Amino acid sequence: MSKRKKQKQKKRRRLLRWAKATPKTEVPQPRDFTALVFSLLSFLFLWIAMPGPGRGHWWLAWPALTPLIWLIHSPSPPHKVLRQVWIASLIFWLVMMHFVRLPLWPLWFGWLALATYLAVYGPIFVWLSRAMVHRFHIPTVIAAPIVFTGLEWIRVTFLSGFGLACVSHTQYLSPKTMQIAELFGAYGVTFLIVSVAAAVSVASSFSRGRISTQATIPTRIVHAFIAVAVFVGVCGIGTQQLNSDAQLRKSAEAHRHPKVALIQTSIDTVLKQKTFQEAQEEFLVRCDLTQSALLMSKELDLIVWPESSFMWSDFLTDLSPTDTAAMRRQNQQLAWQAVFGNPSSFGDTVPLLAGSTTIDPQAEEVFNSALLFDKQGNVDGRYYKIHLVMFGEYFPVVHSIPILKEFIKGFRSLNEGAEFARFETDKFSAAPNICFESTVPHLIRRQLNALEDGGKEVDFLINVTNDGWFFGTSCLDLHLACNTFRAVETRRPVLVSANTGLSAHIDEFGRHVQLGPRRKEAELICEVRVPFAKTTVYRQWGAWVAAVMGWIVALVAIADVALARKPSEPELDS
Repeated sequence: MSKRKKQKQKKRRRLLRWAKATPKTEVPQPRDFTALVFSLLSFLFLWIAMPGPGRGHWWLAWPALTPLIWLIHSPSPPHKVLRQVWIASLIFWLVMMHFVRLPLWPLWFGWLALATYLAVYGPIFVWLSRAMVHRFHIPTVIAAPIVFTGLEWIRVTFLSGFGLACVSHTQYLSPKTMQIAELFGAYGVTFLIVSVAAAVSVASSFSRGRISTQATIPTRIVHAFIAVAVFVGVCGIGTQQLNSDAQLRKSAEAHRHPKVALIQTSIDTVLKQKTFQEAQEEFLVRCDLTQSALLMSKELDLIVWPESSFMWSDFLTDLSPTDTAAMRRQNQQLAWQAVFGNPSSFGDTVPLLAGSTTIDPQAEEVFNSALLFDKQGNVDGRYYKIHLVMFGEYFPVVHSIPILKEFIKGFRSLNEGAEFARFETDKFSAAPNICFESTVPHLIRRQLNALEDGGKEVDFLINVTNDGWFFGTSCLDLHLACNTFRAVETRRPVLVSANTGLSAHIDEFGRHVQLGPRRKEAELICEVRVPFAKTTVYRQWGAWVAAVMGWIVALVAIADVALARKPSEPELDS
């Protein structure tokens, strides 16, 4: 090697040592809030589309998730994207679930905990969708709806389940776009909404800048076509279903039409011990509304009162150390006379379905119950609530932690019911559920299947609820949306008697035949058309498609974590 070449190599080595020894000055990078902005935009659109006073713009739900799905292709570091999505998701759920804190001050902590938990689903959706698209090479229009629907199924079924504010519930004011729930439940509507948003996201994605799917012009056109085709197809199927109702109406003219009066009171519920006089005054309000309903229609087949409206509890046995049970039964008969006044002025009396409390003094068990009184004022049927509300009707592990006993001193936990019930008269048969039980789709499906498998046909569903805890907020609209979807899923009319609203008569196609006001007294006289349809695909098979998606989500999460931890192969020295 020549002397000149050796000098050049020595000089190069000195320069390299100097470069390594010289501290590098990092140029500060501008903070990127693209993920936060896009997430907030999606959740804002979704919030406007969700049920609530002044909201419920159902059409906005279809493109609402487009900005969030754009983030699947974001080149930003995943941890930054997911953190910003979680912040936006937390803001959404804090606003969406603000009514949880209203009943009593300790529920402020429950509100924060619930919102924090629900906010996790946003970043998990982006994370697993990115894994399916980039690691497993599944198209966005397939990956996004599978992940979102699977996560929604997990949310509704995990632990005791949380069925409020599903994406599908944005459609509760649009019967045309709800009818697909007959096949796959509310999850099917969610899947199609996210499919449209995913197709729109690819068709409208940025070709340059921070977000890019590198989609070609033909790909964009195909995805635009998919978005239009899915939406038009959903509306077309819904229109066909609703048009078929005209023929049913003609054939049902001579069929049974039970006439039911729904009594809606407007009494805000606060957690305090009522005096007997206060309870008596509230009871007399319900009596006056019942008298008004009897005057409006003298051919009623049933009167329905809301949850916790009949102040005299029912006892399972007359055996009591203080004969309290016998006294209660006597008071029930007196209360029955107060409800109907002088029955002779209205002809025969009418059966009454009322929310109350049932007590077994021997077993020391207390149930939130719906009672059916016959025309003589005797309890002819009872239903004990099966799906209790955590921290509202029971506190988990409270008996094992002494400090919790002292904290909730005076709170009486309720017991779960063991079986479903059917209330039957000579004119109809109905399946009752109480309060938020109607927010759990698989519970209502199981109820109807269990009854009809036992040879007990059900003409319609009745939900008795006390939403006075929430002072007229969007909880009333969210609960109504759940009841609306239960009608479509089961093809059974749903009657709702709610304190402070929203009471409703919903037909089997999810249409609101009658709707009570918000935080006002009302009597709704409902002529219920008993449908001919016996069952639906969802009734027969349940949400198995959504369940499969839920398991796919779990497997993708496991696979992505495992592959991310797998050590990379060492590079060979050149």
